[in-house]
Amino acid sequence: MGSSGSSEIISVSYRQSGRLLVFESGKGSERTHLRLVHEKEIRGAPFSMDVLNGKLIVAINSSVRLFEWTSEKELRLECSHFNYITALFIKVKVNSQFLDFRGMWMSAVEFIDAETALGAEAAHNLFTCEIDRGADNADEKRRLAEAGMFYLGEMVNVFRRGSLVSSHVDNPLPITKPILFGTIDGTIGLIVQLPEKYFKFFSEVEKGVARETDNCMRIDHAVYRQFTSEKIVDKAVGFIDGDLVESLLDMPHETAAAALAGIQRPGRFTFPTTTEF
Repeated sequence: MGSSGSSEIISVSYRQSGRLLVFESGKGSERTHLRLVHEKEIRGAPFSMDVLNGKLIVAINSSVRLFEWTSEKELRLECSHFNYITALFIKVKVNSQFLDFRGMWMSAVEFIDAETALGAEAAHNLFTCEIDRGADNADEKRRLAEAGMFYLGEMVNVFRRGSLVSSHVDNPLPITKPILFGTIDGTIGLIVQLPEKYFKFFSEVEKGVARETDNCMRIDHAVYRQFTSEKIVDKAVGFIDGDLVESLLDMPHETAAAALAGIQRPGRFTFPTTTEF
């Protein structure tokens, strides 16, 4: 499509027909203007699209189709693949490099960095896996090692890099690589990466808050957040429950002090073991 073009999905009733619209941006003082240069009718609704080796790949109803942008400024169908109930999402990947051999029904996935992936599966769990650099042979190095597991309680259907608010220069926490997630229930959440010393600190805060409070279901927090699916039941690791930690701000002074008692703040001091600050 080129850097000067963009595509727009137009929703239609009954998913029986749709259009692919290609726009061209202006130059100079008109660079904020868009001009429609091509419109292609398709038999179905375009649910998702991406660029593959300079060509446009589109998920249309139960098919995935590849279009080429010609010199005549037209989209020409190159090939189609029909092997889906409904093709809802496309993400282009050139070849297979690493594999997670655990059997899970995935609902969303995103890369945190070049060596770590974040995934969500249908049983309302989140997990991370990473390249095993300590493996002895090439085959084992292709296996993704389990890094984190966490029960969220809602099914995530989308991950997107970024944040809903701009970063603040006075933010004392060195958070990195923010990833937004959305669930089928309408929840929007944020996952960020913390340096190891801050992760350990907030893990202790999480345990302290869980020790001093009871959730509405009267279930131990560690049990509630454990990764649970048809084939796997395992304790939560590699994640911190931000909602639970944030609830510290609403606690009575004495309860909050008890939750923080004896916890070492990174680079600062140890919280008192009594209710006096």
